[in-house]
Amino acid sequence: MEDYDDLFSDPLPLPPPPLALGLQERLDELRSVGCCRKIAWSKMGCIAFISANGKELQLATLQHQKKKGIWDLHFHKDLALAEQIVRIFKGKELANLSWNPSGLELVVADIYGRLAICTIFIAMNRLIVSKVWMNDPENHMNALVGSFWLNVKKVVPQYRSAVKQDGQWNYTVTQQEMKGPYNPWAIRAPLSAMIMVSRGGSVRLIYQGQDNQWQDARWDIDNLSTSNDLLTHAALCPDKGDSLLLVAHTAGKQLRLYRATIDWQLSTGKDQIASGPKIAFQHLETIDECCPMLDYTSQNQETYILPSSEAQLSHLELLPQAADLRSKESASPTILATFLYLPTLYSVNEVREQPYTILSRWVMRNVESTLHTAFGSLTSKKSNSPVRLKEYAGLVRLKDVRVDHVAIDLQQIVLSTTIAVAYSDGSIDFRDRFTMQNMPTDEEADKITSLIQVGFGFQVADPCLHVALSPNACVKAFFGQEHELKMGNVQSLNRDIDTQDSIFTEKATAAFVLHNAMAGFNNNNNDDLLLTMQDYMSHLPNDESPAQRTKMEQDFLRDLYRTLSVNLDQSTDPQSDKLLRYPMLQRCLSLQAALGNRGDKEPRSIISKVAWVMMNLRMIALTFAFAFAKSGNAPDGSSELSKPDIMQAMVGLARWSMTLTDYMVDQLFELNRCMDPDQSFDMGVVREKVRTTHSPALLLLLTSTARTFLRYNCRGLRGLSTLSTTHLDQQHPHSHPSPLVPPSHALSEIFARAHLPPRALESLFLETDSLVKHAYAAAQPTIGEQNQQALERDMLVSGEIPEVLWGVVERVVGKGGLLERMVEREGVSEGELFFGSFEELGLQEDRRTRDWWARRTVDEVRKIVLRERPPDAGEVGPSGGKATLRLRTCSRCGANMEDLMPVRGMSGWMMNLQRTCFCGGFWMV
Repeated sequence: MEDYDDLFSDPLPLPPPPLALGLQERLDELRSVGCCRKIAWSKMGCIAFISANGKELQLATLQHQKKKGIWDLHFHKDLALAEQIVRIFKGKELANLSWNPSGLELVVADIYGRLAICTIFIAMNRLIVSKVWMNDPENHMNALVGSFWLNVKKVVPQYRSAVKQDGQWNYTVTQQEMKGPYNPWAIRAPLSAMIMVSRGGSVRLIYQGQDNQWQDARWDIDNLSTSNDLLTHAALCPDKGDSLLLVAHTAGKQLRLYRATIDWQLSTGKDQIASGPKIAFQHLETIDECCPMLDYTSQNQETYILPSSEAQLSHLELLPQAADLRSKESASPTILATFLYLPTLYSVNEVREQPYTILSRWVMRNVESTLHTAFGSLTSKKSNSPVRLKEYAGLVRLKDVRVDHVAIDLQQIVLSTTIAVAYSDGSIDFRDRFTMQNMPTDEEADKITSLIQVGFGFQVADPCLHVALSPNACVKAFFGQEHELKMGNVQSLNRDIDTQDSIFTEKATAAFVLHNAMAGFNNNNNDDLLLTMQDYMSHLPNDESPAQRTKMEQDFLRDLYRTLSVNLDQSTDPQSDKLLRYPMLQRCLSLQAALGNRGDKEPRSIISKVAWVMMNLRMIALTFAFAFAKSGNAPDGSSELSKPDIMQAMVGLARWSMTLTDYMVDQLFELNRCMDPDQSFDMGVVREKVRTTHSPALLLLLTSTARTFLRYNCRGLRGLSTLSTTHLDQQHPHSHPSPLVPPSHALSEIFARAHLPPRALESLFLETDSLVKHAYAAAQPTIGEQNQQALERDMLVSGEIPEVLWGVVERVVGKGGLLERMVEREGVSEGELFFGSFEELGLQEDRRTRDWWARRTVDEVRKIVLRERPPDAGEVGPSGGKATLRLRTCSRCGANMEDLMPVRGMSGWMMNLQRTCFCGGFWMV
């Protein structure tokens, strides 16, 4: 029924539909104050949010559930932190959360503008309060209406697009320098600075000085004369000349534009502040009536008027100058404002309307002013031409955009070239900042710029009041009507995902490579991208040949290694130092290991095992490199291994390394035993054996990057063997035992129990190196240098051994090959290897391995067993089932590590190696 009649039969419109529960209060908050973000997602992956009572700070992270193979939100309610925040702010309501650009520090503000800074400490979801400003009175004039973190001075690689040429996707990258002003001490260390604007018109600068301590300073923008001069919203952005643009909206609906210039007043020669920084403000322009344009046309072509009194500003953003990723054009700084219209009881003559949002824009342009020609007659040389004055920055109004939804959040992404607009119904639009229209979806294009262009987007979900996007804007965390934190990820829209065609999957793969490359060079946590990709792959049909899921995984990894310039060909010129220092190798290996691990429902793929072992080898190689380096504190120039705690840390790593090499030799013998001595070498038999056993041993030997790590670590093991023997020989039987004796004794036992000494293993890897090098050299006229790198890359991501290396396999595991000669030379028993215990490695899917891990809590970084339970003991929770044992858990691979706190005298490199998991994932507690 469109309407109903009253007693006099006059038609009356139906009342507007009721708003969602809590939405009216949320919109009132948005219209009254600019800083009211209750959820903030850092680029490191930590989600901070304010509790339902508005007084506590709570934390969550994305976590991959190891057994189920799915991603979910992991909540960690730190009672000590929650109580500390309540005590600091004296039980007052918290208003806003904001992470700094590095994602390590969080600013918490209450409704009176008082601040506390929390810093991530080792684990991603553990914060410590590092600075508090509570001297301000409880005055709403100090409430924050706008804030901005100063950029860090660096050049950011930006991938513009993926273009398909000659059957291959090529990813174009450009360099963009982040605009100033900067914290002048952030050149040597990642120090932060933030500018905030209060309701009363004051500007506050908080910054970290050279001593890493937080300081602050304040200034007033303008003098307040009436209540109409109070600010409701403010926004800032960097501009030319290391200045800032500041736009403020007043209670009297004025829009004021300023330019702010910071003078840090550095004293010459010592890089120290002389008398504190100063900010100078230059008023540029004022718009007296900041409201939407008055004329609109609805879908039925009926013109209606929106009175300015009903225009309610809810968001104010200042978009910096940015280049269009699809062209070479750039956009000037732009003011973006959102106005909300909420229906009331309609009168008879009003057009029935639903709630809607209007996006208004003003672009900053240089305007040239002139005087009237009459002023020319006043000069000595009369002229009829107008007198030209100096150019000034003016605002030009652009056409408004109407959206038939209620906007509750705006976020700038992709270097402010895209605007994400979140609505109260749970939907999110991605709009082009140049046109403010939805990003176009073009599934047929051979040029990919984002997942949105391919056809991904957020499904309309539960109504939400607060929302935050993940570091790569493909997962959202939001509060529903019941203030319960939920999440959702972008999915393929407008098609049945179970019948995805191969062309669409190919384009989606290119988009995932593009986003992961940008995340890698910008040091963004990419768990959200991994979640989205695994969710998409889980719905692909896997009954075709080749399976779409497997093909997508391999194409993605192949292009990612190539795009991030990871050199996987170490066969000709091995460079272990560059491999250890290049962080993109770890990022790629981490994704490779994660994509092949689908929980207990499927065995881990071979290429996933290879990547997992390579990440462990890389971590151990880094540890050996630092441990054997000369200690800066030792007067005699001895290495770090002269410290007992460092020597003890080598025990678990040495045992794991020797167990791995024993496992590899045993698995190579398995291949040797499957050969028929009366038949010629058959590579097909080898490939089938590797496929059925899911053993990564042969690939680890043939892949040049893994072999480089193995050879490097063998040198470290040789050094540990020699050093431990030296320490034991130097110990006099009647003297007090040296603290180096216990770890040296443990190391000596490990090398004594090993089936092969490090010297023999190193010889095996060196001889294999020589065989591979000669095989590539013989095939060089056919394959070429570039194809040689492609062969190494394909072998790592597909698990298939190229034909050029089949002869190497025969000379290693064939009859009379390297393996048999080494065993005969060293006197190794094949039986002892066959019955060896390799459960600690976790590379086998048998029941014995599962039981071993079920009964033990293992520190997978230090490679030691923290606790062992009897076989008849029950399940133990994530904390280990013991109050005294505190664990960290990797959010991506699920590895555990004992939660050890840094102590005085602990080596800095040891602490740095333990800050993240060996897979590059971040720790949770």
